[in-house]
This record gives sequence, structure tokens and C-alpha cells, in this order.
Amino acid sequence: MKKGKGRLLNSSLSELVTRFSQENIVAEIEKRYQSAPAKLIPIAQIDDNAFVESVTLPEETTEYFAERLKEKGFYTPLVVRTKEDGRYEIILGRKRFYGARKAGIHSLPCAFAEVEDEETLLMLLADTRDQREANVVEMALVCKALQDKFDYNQQTLAELSHQSRCQISNILRILKLPKELQQAICLGKLSYGHGRALASLPEQEALRLGRRILHEGLSVREVETIAKHMRGDEEESKPYSLRIEDNQLHITFSSAEDLERFIAEKNL
Repeated sequence: MKKGKGRLLNSSLSELVTRFSQENIVAEIEKRYQSAPAKLIPIAQIDDNAFVESVTLPEETTEYFAERLKEKGFYTPLVVRTKEDGRYEIILGRKRFYGARKAGIHSLPCAFAEVEDEETLLMLLADTRDQREANVVEMALVCKALQDKFDYNQQTLAELSHQSRCQISNILRILKLPKELQQAICLGKLSYGHGRALASLPEQEALRLGRRILHEGLSVREVETIAKHMRGDEEESKPYSLRIEDNQLHITFSSAEDLERFIAEKNL
């Protein structure tokens, strides 16, 4: 892991993982920059974050933030960094940025973070990790960038994002879906569960089934069953068990997906 100018990387990776697991890093970062002098920047000079700019926000989200900003104004500045061309790039505050643009606001209060790509990605990861369902494509893009640019492995990403390694693997597989389906997930028309099931299929089959979900309103469980048949999985599902020895609790599940869903729901 490369060192940069940002304060996130003043410690070792193991210490960083510990911090991420014990602290609300985004709250800490925003608190730090809230106390720093903010500067009004014309919105026309601010660009979306290059790592996640392909993630389209749902119209209702943009509308909500536009109305909120009209009512209450800005209490928390955006966190941005300066680009080489003199423009500014958002690190934290995408929803507020798009809401402000929708509301016709011309200048935004911004706090400046002198961080490079790795620190930027870690801040984005911390921002998305507790909102996996809503930001799964964004989280996948951030994890992929940390893998490709800075050699983060799936285990480290799992520890940093409070996920299991299996969950990180599933999240990354979302990026294998056709762009049309990724867009549908971004807009909330398909859920993360739908996307995970679709990602097990070849591209054209995933696209056909994805369009069917949108047309028929199929549930995640229905899509998992259809995808299994489309893959030609004939053998009986293996039993997956959760064992808690001290309390003598033994539960058997029909699939790894059911086990993972149970663990996520119960915060085990």
C-alpha cells in the first residue's frame, strides 16, 4: 500500500484495518474538515469523482436533496480535492452536489483535502460500506480500483468494509453485469440480490432475465431459482450450516446465499 499525503495512511495497513473496524471514519473525516475554513466554489468548477461518476443517482434522491437544500441550506461542506487542471473533484458529498445542481444553487461551500487516489478511494469505501444495498455498484467500483491500482486483496477489502470475503467477491461480480443492468441497480429498479443472482449467468442470459425482472417484478428468490435452472444446475443443493457451539444452535440452509442472507440480517 503506497504512502500518500493524506492522514489516513500515516499508519500501517493492519492499524488502518483496526481503525476502520472501530471508528466511524467518515464522521471523523467530515468533523475534521468541518472545523477547517470552507471556501465557496462555483458549482461549474466542481467535477464528480472520477472513480464513481458512472453511478447515476435516482431522480428521487436528487429531488430530495434539492428540496432539503432549498429549505435548510448547506450545513456541511463538500469535501473536495484540487485537480491538476485547477478544477475540483468531489470526494464526499455527491448527493448534496447533485441536489444543489438540481436546485439551481450556483456556489457550494467546500473543504479541501490534500489526498491522492488511494486515500480518496478509502474515504469513498468508508462512505459506502454501511449503505451496500443502495450503493453496491459504487462500492464495487471503489473495491475494484483499490484492487487494480493499489493491490488490495479481497480479504483486506472485506476487513476494511465490514463484509465477509464472500460478500466482497459477490459485490465485485456486479461489475460483470451489462451496463444496462448496472444502471438499473443504481436507480433502484433492481436490488443487490437481483444483481447477485444475475451475475451468475452469461451476459446475454443475464440481460434477458434482468429485463424480465423489470417487466414482471420477480422477487430475488424467484430469480435465484430461474438462474439456477438457466445454468443447468441439476445436482441437489448442498446443505450449509451455521453452528454456534456455546448456545447449541444448529441451523441448516439450502444454499450459501440463504446462509449469507441470514447472517447479514441478524448481524452475526
